[in-house]
Amino acid sequence: MDADLGAPRLVVVDGVFVDRISTPLQRGVRVLGGGGLYAALAAATRTTVGLAGICSDHPLTAGQPWWPAVGDAGLITMPGRCLAFDISYDGGGRATYRTDHGGDEQDLQPGQVPPLYRGAAGFHLCALGDPGVQLRYAPALRAMSGARRARISAGTFLARVAADRSSVLRILDACDVFVCSAPEAAALAGVTHVADALTWLARAVDGSGRAIVVTDAPQGCHVLTNDAVQRIPTFARLAVDPTGAGEAFAGALAACLVEGDELLSAAGHACAVASLVVEDFGRRRCCTPTNRCWPRAWPPCAVPSSR
Repeated sequence: MDADLGAPRLVVVDGVFVDRISTPLQRGVRVLGGGGLYAALAAATRTTVGLAGICSDHPLTAGQPWWPAVGDAGLITMPGRCLAFDISYDGGGRATYRTDHGGDEQDLQPGQVPPLYRGAAGFHLCALGDPGVQLRYAPALRAMSGARRARISAGTFLARVAADRSSVLRILDACDVFVCSAPEAAALAGVTHVADALTWLARAVDGSGRAIVVTDAPQGCHVLTNDAVQRIPTFARLAVDPTGAGEAFAGALAACLVEGDELLSAAGHACAVASLVVEDFGRRRCCTPTNRCWPRAWPPCAVPSSR
C-alpha cells in the first residue's frame, strides 16, 4: 500500500481484512473490516492516523476505500488473506466465531513500522493474533519514540484472555491506557460480575499512572484511574451489527488522548463514535474527515461507577 497523508499523530497497529457477518436481521454479509480499520477510521474523527500491519488482497480492498481518511504507508498486502472472521450473532448480541484468522498477524514485527510513522505521538495496538505480538510491539514503539515517550494504548479479545491471561495482564502493565469489554474485564479478574471486575482492576491501576477503560455496551464505559472509577453513559442507537464497536471505541479514545483531551472527555467522544458504528454492517457508519467534528457536540456526563 502507498497512500501517504504525511506523518500521523496516531498509528494503529493491526490490519484490514474481510469479515462475514450474520445477525438475526441479515445473514452472510461480507464486509471490509479488521480491528485496525475500525480503530483507524474512528480515530480519524479527531486526529491524523496511519495504519501499520497487513492487508487482505480481497477485491473489497481495491481502490483503498479508507482513503483519504487514513494513511496506509505501513500496510503490507498479503495474498490469500481473504476472510478473517466469520461471525454469527444471536438475538442477544452474543457472538460465535466460526472462523478466526487472527493468527495471520503472528509474523508482524515492530521493524515494519515505516520511518514516517515512528515519530507519532501515540500508538494503538489492536488485539494482534496472540498477546505475544502486542508484547513485542509495546517496548519497541516506546524505544522508537525516545524522549518524546509516545502514548501506548492496547486492547484485547475475550478469546485471547482465555488462551493466555497472564500475557494479557502483562500488556496491561506495558501500556498507558488499556481498553477491554466488561466480559474481558471479568475474565482478567477471574470473577463473574462487572462490579467485582472493576474493583479488581482498580487495584491494578492504583498509583501506577495508567488508566483502564472498560466498555459495557448499554452502560457506556467505566473509566478507571488512580483517583476514581467513573462511568460515561452511552448514546442509545439501534444495534444492527456490533462488529468493530470495541476497536472503534479504542481508536477514537486514543486519538483524543494524543490531541490532549482529558480522559473523561475522550471517553465520551469514543462512546459517541462507537454508538454510530453499530448502526450498519461493516465500516459504513465509521466516520470520515467530512464529519470529523460531529461527536464533540455530545459532552460526556461522568457518574461514579458502582463497584
